[in-house]
Amino acid sequence: GFLPAACSVEQASNTSYDAPFPLGVASGDPLSDRIVLWTRVAKQPFGVEPELGRIPVSWAIARDRDFREVVERGVVEAGPDSSHCVHVDVEGLSPGTEYFYFFEAMGQRSLIGRTHTLPTVGDHLERYRIAVASCQDYSAGYFTAYRDIVEQRPDLIIHLGDYIYETAGGEVRPYPVDEAMTLEDYRALYTQFRLDPDLQRAHLEIPWILIWDDHEVANDWGPDHYLPSSHNRKIPHDQYLTRKSAAIQAYKEYMPLRWSRDGDDARERLYDRTTIGDLIELNRLDVRSYRDEPACDLDERRHFEPCEASADPSRSLLGQEQETWLVEGLGSTGATWNVLVQATVMAPLDLSAGEDRRYEADSWDNYEGTRNRVIATIDNRGLENVVSVGGNIHAFYAGVMYDDQWKEDRRPIMSEIVATSINASGGGDERYDDINGRLEQNPGIRYFENRLRGYVLLDVSHNDLTAVFRAVDDVKDANGAVDTLHTIQVAAGTPGFVQHRETTPSN
Repeated sequence: GFLPAACSVEQASNTSYDAPFPLGVASGDPLSDRIVLWTRVAKQPFGVEPELGRIPVSWAIARDRDFREVVERGVVEAGPDSSHCVHVDVEGLSPGTEYFYFFEAMGQRSLIGRTHTLPTVGDHLERYRIAVASCQDYSAGYFTAYRDIVEQRPDLIIHLGDYIYETAGGEVRPYPVDEAMTLEDYRALYTQFRLDPDLQRAHLEIPWILIWDDHEVANDWGPDHYLPSSHNRKIPHDQYLTRKSAAIQAYKEYMPLRWSRDGDDARERLYDRTTIGDLIELNRLDVRSYRDEPACDLDERRHFEPCEASADPSRSLLGQEQETWLVEGLGSTGATWNVLVQATVMAPLDLSAGEDRRYEADSWDNYEGTRNRVIATIDNRGLENVVSVGGNIHAFYAGVMYDDQWKEDRRPIMSEIVATSINASGGGDERYDDINGRLEQNPGIRYFENRLRGYVLLDVSHNDLTAVFRAVDDVKDANGAVDTLHTIQVAAGTPGFVQHRETTPSN
């Protein structure tokens, strides 16, 4: 993925925290009748504390903040084998209902978290609001965007990956590791990030749905391949597999996610389909775990010019099983909007200023067959309201995907909205001028702004999907201000955009 230059880091300091719940509480993977509650028990934030042994952790969830209407309660154990993290998958809840919850351990009670279940699938829903976040690097600045997200009170936060970075990309705040390799390293990163008060508050107040991208493990990782770069030193293959396993374990420990899906199917997977009433079908994709290795001659393993292999229909970004699941189920719920929740840009994004085409090595552009099959599915089924929501490129982006973007009579098939990074660097004026100066080479792009950090607020109704680009004026200032940069609207039945308001950034 897009990464600024790495730098050396100093040992991170222990931010203020409240024992025995230093990282607060969180909720995620909401359905109409259940939700996952999360916390971690520790006397000190960093490191595993085996001397604590197995700790009983009680929990309660209620319809009111005073807990007069407790609907479920129970006790689970936190142990050193999972960094004393606990996940409670609470079932039997009412649909479309706000709940409050807390944990109790070692004689102390956690903060009270707020969450809510989804409406019943198919039930009429007037509107729903989702904050979309991507790419946060603790070292690059503050997580001011989350403070604004909490103030906007969306129904849900969707995180599109790069929740952590395995190496530091900035020098604003100290990092706990130089380059994460071990389980201890990855746990330290999640701990450092979750000590951030704005991120912790966003988990406290709003339920999350998450997918991963590459930096949860290592830059541009795949199931069996690893692309060493200036951001990741070269390591033996067996060491990479051990590293990947450690990174995935830490992710599972620290994220408020439910892993086993499809009823009796015990396989663990990240991709899933979540339906919000009759309004939104969320198809969340894992573009990392099953992909074929990037093809063609790769420039420093980062860029490529299209070749026979990148167009080979047998190659897949999603892997055959996930791709089949997607194309067979896409649009099957009957919801007005079908949203692809995935990590990056789907449409072709030519990075070359010359006549040759040049693309990111690990993007959808390296897997034309997968992209073509998804587009064909949408086209053949006559699905009008498909929107891809992505991240990764550290830029606000709005675009349109066509049946073939190079045809004169091309037809728009789906809309695309991409969130900029929460705070990771996006390059400056040079990148902005380059992309915006040759839009004719990228006819799908309707808007591109890489100079500002922030997030996207989606306001969804049956008539339209409105994307509000919220930008932070300075992520290096802990008191940075957030304002609306740009607003666009996708009308139901019409792939494409209506532009509402443009605000010129002050750089």
